[in-house]
Amino acid sequence: MIISSFVVVMVMAILTQTLVYDVYGDVTMPDTRFTYTLTEITDVFNTLGQAGLNSWVWAHMLDFVFPLTYMFAMSFGINLELRRLPSKWSMSRFLVLFPLLGGIFDYVENTLVLTQIAAYPNLSGVVIATASAVTMLKWAFLMAGFVIIFVLIPFVVYYRLSNPESEISLD
Repeated sequence: MIISSFVVVMVMAILTQTLVYDVYGDVTMPDTRFTYTLTEITDVFNTLGQAGLNSWVWAHMLDFVFPLTYMFAMSFGINLELRRLPSKWSMSRFLVLFPLLGGIFDYVENTLVLTQIAAYPNLSGVVIATASAVTMLKWAFLMAGFVIIFVLIPFVVYYRLSNPESEISLD
């Protein structure tokens, strides 16, 4: 899963660079920002133009695969870490939801941005504001997922070192 996430990101980056930015200009699209405004998105869309936006859409079709790979890889990682901890940590199983929610927000964001590309040049301030809020939630849940993964590592290491005879449960 982690390798497939990496491959998808690399392919998207190469396609975006060669099909969009090299031809239409170097701009920062909404999905890589934490927040954005109608004015910022209007400037980006105007810089790319309709042809650039169409190329961007094709280059980012993989962005509908990427959330699946990262949300399941991260959730699996969190679940694996929690299974290596004592049973008192079982109430923490809800932590696997953070990357899943991040992925769901990513899909909502992608859909909202695509509606505005389709509507260009008649962009909606309400849709852009909603997409910006959803993008912020996406990044917040993904960052929280990474924090959870890295915070759990020392607990897993400590528990394994202090309880070497403990059996790892994977059920």
